[in-house]
Amino acid sequence: MKMNKGEIFFGKNNLDGRHPIVYLRDNDKNFFIGAMLTTSDDYPNNILMAEEHFKKEDPKGEKYELFFKGTYLIATELIKRDEWKPFRKVGELTDEGIRFVESKISNTKPKLWEDYRNVKE
Repeated sequence: MKMNKGEIFFGKNNLDGRHPIVYLRDNDKNFFIGAMLTTSDDYPNNILMAEEHFKKEDPKGEKYELFFKGTYLIATELIKRDEWKPFRKVGELTDEGIRFVESKISNTKPKLWEDYRNVKE
């Protein structure tokens, strides 16, 4: 499955699969760089997004499973494992949403979720 910037996925084999992943770019053959979304405001670094950051439906007019619901961006680029395949597309950011995400995390150093989570705990 080819992923495109701004598409939102769930990974089948991701043990922390409750969080959707925004694809940003390839990293290497085993990893890609993405951003994680959450509905949790438990962490002060999480950034509230807006409804206009999310497409409501795909080009065929089918409603996306994931859209804005008080959605927050986890404030760092994350290195995501391809081993969590297969990925299931559940949504997509608008161009404005992509710009928003990139503006908020482009100055961060990509890290594995496990490393980010361990620092936060």
